[in-house]
Amino acid sequence: MTVLSDMLRRCAALAGRLRSDTRGNIALMTALIGPGAILLGVGAIDLLAVSTAQSRLQSIADAGALAGAPHLALATDGAGARERAAAFVVAAVSEWDDAPTYTGTYEVIDQGGQRAIRVLLRGHRPSFFANLLPPGGWNFIGDATATSVGLVPLCVLVTGDDRSRSKLLNIKDSSRLAAPACMVHSNLDILVEGGSITGAAVQAVTSARGAISPSPGTGAAPIDDPFASLDLGRSRQLDCTMGALLQPLKLAAGARRVPAGVHCGGLEISGSATVVLDPGEHWFLGGHLIVKEDARLEGDDVVLFFDKASKFEFKDRALIRLAGRTEGPYAGIVMGGTRDNTQDFIISSDNVESLLGVVYVPEARMIVEGRADVARDSAWTVIVADSLEMKGSPSLYINANYNATSVPVPAGVGPRTGGSRLID
Repeated sequence: MTVLSDMLRRCAALAGRLRSDTRGNIALMTALIGPGAILLGVGAIDLLAVSTAQSRLQSIADAGALAGAPHLALATDGAGARERAAAFVVAAVSEWDDAPTYTGTYEVIDQGGQRAIRVLLRGHRPSFFANLLPPGGWNFIGDATATSVGLVPLCVLVTGDDRSRSKLLNIKDSSRLAAPACMVHSNLDILVEGGSITGAAVQAVTSARGAISPSPGTGAAPIDDPFASLDLGRSRQLDCTMGALLQPLKLAAGARRVPAGVHCGGLEISGSATVVLDPGEHWFLGGHLIVKEDARLEGDDVVLFFDKASKFEFKDRALIRLAGRTEGPYAGIVMGGTRDNTQDFIISSDNVESLLGVVYVPEARMIVEGRADVARDSAWTVIVADSLEMKGSPSLYINANYNATSVPVPAGVGPRTGGSRLID
């Protein structure tokens, strides 16, 4: 009891001195307020760091979405856009010292009827207070959505993806494929063996080798047939008699106009003959269109379709000038094969001056050979084929002056609005 009483007296005396000593009050207040002030300062620094990190994460999300958006029109499933956005984000974060941990979500969404890519980055960093304030540390996001507003025109599309065929876009010998203002794309591979490809852009789903300028992209997403819904079944509704199929029209001299409609058994133009096709649809059933020697084939506002037993061959010095349909369901198409047509469509003539429009042979092979100088005078040309082969020393020019003619470019190829922009 004596010891306890003595301790109590000493505590009471100390309290009395503190009450009468101003310096004691100040010391006590400092002891109580100081740690709080320090905590507030540290918290402010922590909050500023988090705000800066959140701003940078948002900037990376914005840039990632903008990087991915131009790829939207190159892949119906959006895989290319997602992969490009993710790769950009990974590269940007790798250059960030003291970067937060993050998880990324990349999805292609519909934004007002237009495809867009959304990049959502969820960031996390610990707090200075052992993750107690706030509990678990700081969480913040970067969220951006962008759409494409300008892309390189698509002018050569090789749609085949049969891996048993090793060469779907094959340039041999000293052949040249030139598409300086538009894109060349293969759904499988591109192999240049001795020749060259030049384009505004060149890309393949699997591999691209050889003399290609600019450097080709690989790992691209496949591009579906842009005209898969085009009605080519009309050929099955058209009829030819057996006699007509066995008697193809042959012309070796003079000039002749050929009305639109059905051409049974084929058409062979040779010598010095000139054939002018009247505007409209020309259906070749059960026979080939062959133009050879010094013959001429011309036609404006025309489309030439070939059933499974038909094809075209342009040979020797034959002069070809064709311009596609200006209106109707086949507007923009100049030549096409039905979907059961697996023939080889051959151009070896030295004077195929104009193929204005889309050459559409979705299940067939197009071969350009010899010394042909093809399509140089066309304002624009688009080729959509299962496969494309060039051999010998021909030159195939794919121009892209889409505003210089009344022949419209069908949706899915040709010019596409370009670039990318963020969506609020």
